Amino acid sequence: MPYLNSISILSCGWLGESLAVNMLEKGFNVKGATTSLDKKERLAEKGIDAFQLRFEDLNDEMKKFLNSEILILNLTIKDIELYKQFLPLLEQSPIKKLILISSTGVYKNSVKPVDENSELSESVWVSIENLMKDNLNYQTTILRFSGLFGGNRKPGNFLSGKTVKNADAPVNLIHRDDCMQIINEIIKQDVWEECFNCTADTHPSKKEFYTKASDIIAVEHPIFDEEEGSLSSFKLITNEKLKRRLNYEFIHPDLMKAL
Repeated sequence: MPYLNSISILSCGWLGESLAVNMLEKGFNVKGATTSLDKKERLAEKGIDAFQLRFEDLNDEMKKFLNSEILILNLTIKDIELYKQFLPLLEQSPIKKLILISSTGVYKNSVKPVDENSELSESVWVSIENLMKDNLNYQTTILRFSGLFGGNRKPGNFLSGKTVKNADAPVNLIHRDDCMQIINEIIKQDVWEECFNCTADTHPSKKEFYTKASDIIAVEHPIFDEEEGSLSSFKLITNEKLKRRLNYEFIHPDLMKAL
C-alpha cells in the first residue's frame, strides 16, 4: 500500500481516536495504534487501519504501521529510553513529517507570560522533544498542549472535592476540538520545523473556572486554600505565535463559555 496521503497516529486514546476519525473524514488514509484489542476492533469498524501495538513493539507490525508520510506521536509515555529504541525504526520508515504532542508543562513557573522562548524546566518532555526533533530523516513540529478537556472529559471533575492552592492563579486549558483543528492546520499549511504553545485565549482564575465547572455538572466544589501557595508558583501560557503563524482562530477561545 502506498504511504502518500497516509497518517499514522500513535496512539488512539481520548484525543487520538477522535483525531483518527477526523482525519479519515478529511480523506486521509489513517493508521491507528492502540494497546487494546477492543479498541482496535472499534477503530476498524470506523474505517481506520487499526493496529494493536505497544510503543516498545519494534517488530514487523510496527514497520507496517509506520508505512505513512506523517506520524502523529501522541503518547503519555515519559521513558526516554523507549524513544531512543524507537528512533532507528522511525528513521528507516517512509515517515517524512512528525507531529510530536508535548506539554506546556515543559516551562518553569513565571510571573511573566510564557511563550515558546521562555525558560524550560527539567521535564523529561524537554529531553524527548530534543531527541525527536534533531533528526534529518524527517521534519518535526512540536505542539505543546495545555490541559485537555472536551467530550466526556469534564473540567468539573478535575478538582472536585480536592484542596486547591493558588486560587487566583490562571488556568491554561485547550479544548479537544482546537487540538484537532490545529493539527489539521499544521498539515494543511505544511508548517514544519516549528514549536507552538496550544492553549485557549482566556485564562480565568482557578477559583472562578473550577467553581463554575463544578456547578455545571453538579459535583462538589474544590476547596480553595487561600492561605497556601503564592502567585509566583504559576504560569500563564500565551498562544500568540500559533495564532500569528497559522492565522488561527480558536473554536473555543473563551474557557468560561466553553464550559
